[in-house]
Amino acid sequence: MDINNPEKFAKYADELQIIKHPILPNKISIQLKDENGNNIKLENVLCHLNIYIDSLSYYTYSFIPTDSNGTVNLTKEQIIQNTGLKHYFDVKIPLDSTPVKFDFFVMDNNMLNGIISSMENYINIDILSIKADLKNRGLTDTQIALQIPMIEKKMKSDQELSKFLKKNKNSELNYSNGEKKITDFWNSESDYEYELK
Repeated sequence: MDINNPEKFAKYADELQIIKHPILPNKISIQLKDENGNNIKLENVLCHLNIYIDSLSYYTYSFIPTDSNGTVNLTKEQIIQNTGLKHYFDVKIPLDSTPVKFDFFVMDNNMLNGIISSMENYINIDILSIKADLKNRGLTDTQIALQIPMIEKKMKSDQELSKFLKKNKNSELNYSNGEKKITDFWNSESDYEYELK
């Protein structure tokens, strides 16, 4: 940027004034409860978090497991590192005082089974078949040789994720009273506790 151009510098300074970081909790704790208000002490119930920064964008954090007490505990750092917020969140810029809406819910068992099934369809493909497919798509041997290590790394990562997802206990929850979901707002950078019935 040309700092000798006063108009451009003024515009840049104005833009810096507008940039603020959103409210995120310092820590959240969510306890699963049954319809009678009793704690559901069930480990590996997978949950999902949507954070709505504005009307046009939101950030997701999926496959959040409960601990052995049926609780999810998340810190601000965990939320940032496991969402797209990690690309721009900066506490050094001013805080935007606008409350931030979020949804937190137990993931639907049918959806999880669908994800696991679709993952298994491609993580079990052997490397020779992948090489042949890439060759049929017109890639050269050199291009294929460059792609294979990345494909193998992704397949290994997806195999680990698939093993983790298969351990879920979501099917053991009772969904007869509808979707287990919390929708609320964070109004300050504080600690929040919720009960999810």
